[in-house]
Amino acid sequence: MGILLALLASFMFSLKPIFIKQVYQFGVGSEELMILRMWFAFPFYAFMLFLQRKALLEKRRYLLSVMAIGFLGYFLSSYLDLIALQSITASTERIILYAYPSLVIIIKALYDKKLPTKKTLVALTTVYAGILILLPRELNVAGSGMGIMLMFICALTFALYVILSKPLISRMGVGVFTSTAMVSSCLFTQVHFIHVEINEVLNFPMEVYVLALALAFFSTVIPSYAMSAAIAKIGSEKVAITGTTGPAFTVLFAVLILGETFSIYHAAGLTLVIAGVFLLSKK
Repeated sequence: MGILLALLASFMFSLKPIFIKQVYQFGVGSEELMILRMWFAFPFYAFMLFLQRKALLEKRRYLLSVMAIGFLGYFLSSYLDLIALQSITASTERIILYAYPSLVIIIKALYDKKLPTKKTLVALTTVYAGILILLPRELNVAGSGMGIMLMFICALTFALYVILSKPLISRMGVGVFTSTAMVSSCLFTQVHFIHVEINEVLNFPMEVYVLALALAFFSTVIPSYAMSAAIAKIGSEKVAITGTTGPAFTVLFAVLILGETFSIYHAAGLTLVIAGVFLLSKK
């Protein structure tokens, strides 16, 4: 069940750049889309948190820690992702982001003060070779250098979220942890973008709101609970490794829905990233 939940989260998250790219075609900025996404997601999380209010009161000593993790994983990481997607393709976004399992391995090795094994070093080299294949092609696009850098930071913040969430999920439970972290993230978004005029997000075509709702429900609410449940069942490292199915889904949708070009370089990069993380998964 844990693997199935991790696969569900990976599939749903893989739709995120597709929804975002479609919204950007209407001239919507990253700030406006971030606000719409959280507006639509907030009622779901608030309702779930209301149902679990007694459990939240019992676990309130962990509240600040959960809020901090929510900020890291679903505010900061999401915002960096939105900005990066303004200058890089959806396929490249997923391939770079899904280097995060390797970051999970590296961070945990540093924390445990253990040197990576030879097999781990080979796997990490394979992952980053796949990313490096893409860089010269993407850097030919104006502004893409900044987008690539932001995606690396996004991958790092998400890796930290996956690692740090495990002990708190164990103490609080999947539902309370996820609902609290996401409600906090929604509130952080509203406070951060308080300077944005309300009229700026209320005058878009109806298609924008439909896509934003789909982004909020299918690529935020559902995968956030699925990922937390998967982490609770099989641990952060296995969830991260299972998540490498994401780029394959995104590349397929990017070609079929967005009409993006899938070159031999994308194929080589994707293959190396997935192969590298597969090596990491082998005992």
